[in-house]
Amino acid sequence: MMLPSDALRLSLHNILLHKVRSILTSLGIIFGVGSVIAMLAVSEGAKRAALQQIEAMGIDKIIIYSQKPPPSGADSQTSRSIQYAESYGLTNIDLVNLQKMDNIKRVTVVRNVRKNVLKGLDRLDVKLVAVTPDFLEDSGSEIESGRWLTPADMKNKQPVCVIGTEARRKLFALGQTDVVGSLLRIDTESYKIVGVLRNDMGTQYPELGTPGNMVFIPYTLSEALFGSFTISKETAVPVVTQIDYDVFIVSVDKLEYIDNTANRVTQYFNTSHSKVKDWDIIIPLDLLKQREATQNIFTIVMSSIAGISLIVGGIGIMNIMLASVYERRKEIGTRRALGAQKGDILFQFLIETVFLTSMGGILGILLGVGISKIITHYANMPTYYSPVSIIAALLISSFVGVLFGTYPAWKAAQQNPIDVLRSN
Repeated sequence: MMLPSDALRLSLHNILLHKVRSILTSLGIIFGVGSVIAMLAVSEGAKRAALQQIEAMGIDKIIIYSQKPPPSGADSQTSRSIQYAESYGLTNIDLVNLQKMDNIKRVTVVRNVRKNVLKGLDRLDVKLVAVTPDFLEDSGSEIESGRWLTPADMKNKQPVCVIGTEARRKLFALGQTDVVGSLLRIDTESYKIVGVLRNDMGTQYPELGTPGNMVFIPYTLSEALFGSFTISKETAVPVVTQIDYDVFIVSVDKLEYIDNTANRVTQYFNTSHSKVKDWDIIIPLDLLKQREATQNIFTIVMSSIAGISLIVGGIGIMNIMLASVYERRKEIGTRRALGAQKGDILFQFLIETVFLTSMGGILGILLGVGISKIITHYANMPTYYSPVSIIAALLISSFVGVLFGTYPAWKAAQQNPIDVLRSN
């Protein structure tokens, strides 16, 4: 019986004798494993980014927001006044009733002040919003520099503001990061910047966007300066709009009852806003579960497609190894005549196949990691490859070698030395 070390040495010798054929044999596995790693990295990266964005809103939160109802078709002008008035969305009565419900810990309010934020004469896509101090915790944000709005700011209606990092980039010169203490003028009012807010979680609120692109002022100051009315002059006829609140961030006490709480909230709004649907609701926990299920299906489909290339690569290896068996019949017959057993021949060819697929797997892993890095760099898409997926890809490539190399190895071991030597 041949020693395993001798079988390995002989197998490597035969592989190195046919370098080009060995490389071509491994190409199917290299590209197969590379595609598996790259596809799983893209899929997992997209999954993590999406789930992180949903989690950023808080799985213990219920998000309720105002939305402009569709036009009814009827002439809603009740007078010949030069101004047109409309009122919709979340109200003070809604806030009071929500705060009375069971399993609701607190309701954090957000209001879009709807003032144009300018840099020179250019209007920026930056939201001026009025919030309460609880917003910082409920939005998953943190202070990069300075401080957040305090209860004292709320009580005294201080003309202060906190700006998001994206808003800072748009409002100030490139590279200017030390903006705490500066004055920011919006419309006819000036606000002292007391802090800069950073949101790395990718939080998004309906109709408002990300906190990083907002300027925050105390809610009480907004009430004192602007009330709940805004006047839009973008149309031929100025429009007066009344919206008490744009977003309610509802925090629950017990997460296990969040579905029941959301149902009660929905029933309340269906009743209190029965005339027109001027609100909507988001339950991040439900979105999280749905997105996880969808992404898992997507990952399975992507893995299946990539797995097909591994099968094709395995078939290619089997084909080439069968051709190698035929080409090396004289070698096999000579070794058998000199005393080699069928098991020795089987083991040698199996080692060759497994070595080729394992090396192909290693090169495929490097290729897949490289592709994912290129995708991240040029397409700005997040990718993630875990050590588990890399180890799994290597084990799968070795398994492919065993699976598709067994038959050629068995075929080689069945060669009759007398017939083989006689034919040559």
